[in-house]
Amino acid sequence: MTSELISELLKFRFGSKVFCSDGEYGLLDEVVVDAARRCVTHVGVSRGLFMKKRLYLAFNQVSQASSDGVTLTTSLANLAQVAVADAGGVHLSGSSLVEAPAAGQRGTLLLLAVQPSSGEIAYVVAHNLPGGQDTLFRVDTIAELASGVVRLNLSAEALKGLPPYRPDRELQREVEAVLFDLYPLHVDMRGISARVLDGVLYLDGNISSALRADLVERQVMGVPGLLEIRNNLVADDTLASEVALALGRDPRTRGLPIGVYPRLGVVRLSGAVHSAEQKRVAAEIARAVPGVRQVVNDLTVNPRAERLPVMASTGAEDEDLVPGGRYVRHTK
Repeated sequence: MTSELISELLKFRFGSKVFCSDGEYGLLDEVVVDAARRCVTHVGVSRGLFMKKRLYLAFNQVSQASSDGVTLTTSLANLAQVAVADAGGVHLSGSSLVEAPAAGQRGTLLLLAVQPSSGEIAYVVAHNLPGGQDTLFRVDTIAELASGVVRLNLSAEALKGLPPYRPDRELQREVEAVLFDLYPLHVDMRGISARVLDGVLYLDGNISSALRADLVERQVMGVPGLLEIRNNLVADDTLASEVALALGRDPRTRGLPIGVYPRLGVVRLSGAVHSAEQKRVAAEIARAVPGVRQVVNDLTVNPRAERLPVMASTGAEDEDLVPGGRYVRHTK
């Protein structure tokens, strides 16, 4: 299956760390490519400063790859058994040339991004091509792959018109500045994690509302050089609905007068239940909902509970009468 999302691609950045399933092994030294199919078949991993030992692992041994490192499915103990001493094909490394012959310019290979299932090349990033700029080149601009060389089919004019591939650290600074300038978001900032990795912005954590989550995404869209935005922010209003739904679906808490009050992922449960076991179970159910960071269990145990605290639009609490076990809003 071919992914159109850059965030789902495997990105091999030369010199990044390589991890087995149980620990660090060495550094990514090379990738080996089938030139006809334009897909990665092996990765070359080296260790040692002076007497480098290089092993080649089949592409299907790779589970993750980004500038954070390459993760293999095998363990350190089994690495030697699944590796080979050499691999046939086009060998590319951080010292490989990226040439645009028609433009008379060249740079070096910085990063290679491939499809996670097939290893098919999606794009390469060249350093100092054109001069003084890093640039992303999609696979359809590649004319030829040879050991140590990637040749592009681009004119000087086409090359000049391509935008720069900006370093993650620059993009990170601009994203943080944009978010800081949004004054209404200051109260939400402690719940938001924003990180740029290989040109993709990952927004994670919690925010007070779905509207503000959309506002964050709209604002950072204006940062030039971002390749994709993955907005995984969990809004408090969405979280309140999901926790309430989970409590309502579970037969152990269904029909109990429990109020749900999230604040940046910290969910407070308020109201009354009939037993200590119901109080424990309610917190357990809430804690299992994705996006919940913490549960504050303020439920009281009252075998004859009839009232449910509710949250008004101001955030204040009143009480709902719960006659006959049914939720009928009768706010004082």
